[in-house]
Amino acid sequence: MDWGIVESPLERSLAALNRYASASAPDEVFLDDMQQRIGAARRAPDRDGSRARGDAPRVLLLGYSGAGNTGADLRTIETIAQLRRLLAPCEPRITLFALGDCFDHPLLAGTPRLTPALPYLPDALDAAVRDADLVLNVEGSTYTSKFSDSLAGVLIGGIALAHAHERPAIAYGVDSGRMSVALTRFVARNAEAGEIICRNEAARAQLASLGVRTHAGADTAWTYRAPPEAGNVAQGARRVALCPNNPFWWPVHADAGRARELDARGEASPFRYGPLYFHSWDAARAEAYHAYLDRFARIAIELKAQGYTPVLVGMEQLDRSACADLAARVPFAIDTVARGPHTLDEVAATVAHATCVVTTRYHAAVLAMSHGVPVFGLSMDTRIERLLSEAGCAQWSAACDHEDGADAALEAIASLRNGEVRTALIAAYDDYARIQRARFDAMGERLRAVLGG
Repeated sequence: MDWGIVESPLERSLAALNRYASASAPDEVFLDDMQQRIGAARRAPDRDGSRARGDAPRVLLLGYSGAGNTGADLRTIETIAQLRRLLAPCEPRITLFALGDCFDHPLLAGTPRLTPALPYLPDALDAAVRDADLVLNVEGSTYTSKFSDSLAGVLIGGIALAHAHERPAIAYGVDSGRMSVALTRFVARNAEAGEIICRNEAARAQLASLGVRTHAGADTAWTYRAPPEAGNVAQGARRVALCPNNPFWWPVHADAGRARELDARGEASPFRYGPLYFHSWDAARAEAYHAYLDRFARIAIELKAQGYTPVLVGMEQLDRSACADLAARVPFAIDTVARGPHTLDEVAATVAHATCVVTTRYHAAVLAMSHGVPVFGLSMDTRIERLLSEAGCAQWSAACDHEDGADAALEAIASLRNGEVRTALIAAYDDYARIQRARFDAMGERLRAVLGG
């Protein structure tokens, strides 16, 4: 009698990974697979392994740690520090879901990382949340297709999986943006899962339209204080920190066939992102990127003529190529301070101790504002626009692909010669930062209540 072949969990997970990697629409397959596992957990939740009173709580942090992204790392660092403060003298058992190996800050370096039990992420997450007393999504860019629907599926789906397994689950100070049809459907199907704390009112309004109940909160990086020395950058100069990236090569998509072909030929690709993913790129994106760099170069050249010392800042490891491309467009030597060659604290301090900042990176704006540094945003999506608008500084932002973006940035920076303008701007930052820190404290009290502290 043929009883059939019973696959092991490892074999099933490998087969699912192969289906995902070779699919024509891998992100949709990933979201469907996450939904299947969430549904299974709802039908048969795992109630075992609950924490005994007095035991150290086990906290799983979902995010973008390890990728060398300064903003993502700052959010994680400040969340871990808050957890330790709130639960002292009990020491929480924190585990990081990591997407790389850049851990150049002692707090991150000393935090254990998740070792996936199975090769396919939906299966690994399903196993990991069962071992947690609390699952926290600490990545800001959550409800958006800007970067990757699969990454959004990890963040949103991880919270939904934990909720389905009857574990406390909180999205901690998150944002939203444009979502694909598939991701919109995924969000709506899991609208009641977990506790969703947003960092701005626009995100709350967008998610409410999908049936997601949210609470007002803040980005968790507002409490970070940069060290007094700005790495290798001399103190006292009128430094302008320019924080470019490549806004036009997102999202990334899985393409196992393309990856196999490159590997077989022993070739690399500047658009490859990890083992299976590739950045989006075509002639139109390249043209938009070059025009963006030209605008940034014009800002650097004109501010240099006005007596500023421009410094390029790579807030993420990926931004080093954009910094190099921008440096090649200016007719003078220009320093670059970027993650990888420089540590998180060095990069953050370069922004925090600048005279002013021009950025496409959201958390460079947060760093500048929280340290009283005027900032102009060349925004790649709604995040910086929402931030500056809420702070009452909407005129300090322009779309990164707007042909008048350089003019707007230079005009705004020129207005700082008026002492009243600068004073009013810094006062607005101070008021806004104080509100954000108070909201972050309130978020912490929610955490303590969830953990029974």
